[in-house]
This record gives sequence, C-alpha cells and structure tokens, in this order.
Amino acid sequence: MEEALERVAAGEEDPPCRVCGGILKSATVMFGERLDPEVLGQATAIAQACQIMVAVGTSLQVQPAASLAGTAARYGARLVIVNAEPTPYDEHADEVVREPIGTALPELLARVAEEGA
Repeated sequence: MEEALERVAAGEEDPPCRVCGGILKSATVMFGERLDPEVLGQATAIAQACQIMVAVGTSLQVQPAASLAGTAARYGARLVIVNAEPTPYDEHADEVVREPIGTALPELLARVAEEGA
C-alpha cells in the first residue's frame, strides 16, 4: 500500500499492479464484493469468543458482517452499539448510545476499562 500511495503522490493517477496490470486497492471490501470466507470464519469465531463487542458508527445493515453483532450477543458477549440512528441489532444490545462518536467513545472506553480493572 505504501508503494502504491508513493506512486500516486509522484503523479500516477491510478497505478496498476506491476505484476498483472490489474487494479490496486486496499484490503477493504467494496459494496457488492464478497467477504473472504476465511476472514469471515475468523471474525465469526472471534465474535463467538469475545466478552464485549462495540459496534461504532455502523448501521448494521450490510450482511454478513452485520450479523457478527448478533452472534456476539447470542454467545454471551456484552453488545454496545454507538450509532446516530437505530439499527436492527439495538434490541439485542446491552447498551445503545446515540451521542456523537467523538464524545461517546472516549467515555465508553474509559468506563469499560474501569469495569475490566
């Protein structure tokens, strides 16, 4: 990624892969693309094992990633949702925060750290 960004900074508008000529992009999943099954499997296992899941700034509308919140809650994790608008998982959450993320997150993380200490 660093090399690709250097190429853009040097003036290449859309640098192709030097090996195959294809499009270079970060390891993000764009709308309509499938998640890597191995990565999704790892995320599901983590959701099943976690003690707390904090979903921040997401509508929790896009599946299958959104279902990780429900998975965590079903397996006993404390689910905290920080989002300006309601989500389909609010009813499963232990806490729903509707404050701006910049305000809510530092306070929430400080409280979680105190509880865990």
